[in-house]
Amino acid sequence: MSAVFLIAFIAGLLLAVRIMFFGAERRMRVADAMPLRRSEPAISAFLVMFGVAGYLLTRSGRLSAVGGTGAALVLGALWAALVTHLAIATARVKPEHDPDDPRYVLQGYVAMVTAAIPPDGEGSIMYGEGGERRSLRARSIDGEAIEEGLEVCIERVEDGVAFVELWALVEARL
Repeated sequence: MSAVFLIAFIAGLLLAVRIMFFGAERRMRVADAMPLRRSEPAISAFLVMFGVAGYLLTRSGRLSAVGGTGAALVLGALWAALVTHLAIATARVKPEHDPDDPRYVLQGYVAMVTAAIPPDGEGSIMYGEGGERRSLRARSIDGEAIEEGLEVCIERVEDGVAFVELWALVEARL
């Protein structure tokens, strides 16, 4: 019987790892739909608790195989209900504000300098987004001059001014 409990425990852990990698959230098709697939966290929690409780209860010799299995089933079901309740409560929490800082929406975009950026001054860049080309005023993040025609990487945009760094420097760090 110990093998059954160990297999259940390992299967529960593997499912928990899958949930950690891919999440238990579902894609929202309906605005009011539950944002969470409830079955995966419940099954994982049940298997882990069933495996641990069953193994420990029957291994000690205090309970028979039938009694240990019954107790493990009850503990697994209770643990699965608690974990599912916590997962649903966590999934329903909505942030008070948008967690994405609008200054960093373009971070990582590669752009071309269209007007040279003087030391501690402004020039302009051109970048592509969604198939169209857009232009922005730009400053160097380190205050150094950047020549026209060089590729730069956007670090952030504040008040319509992009703060950029030479793409060659960013590429060297990668």
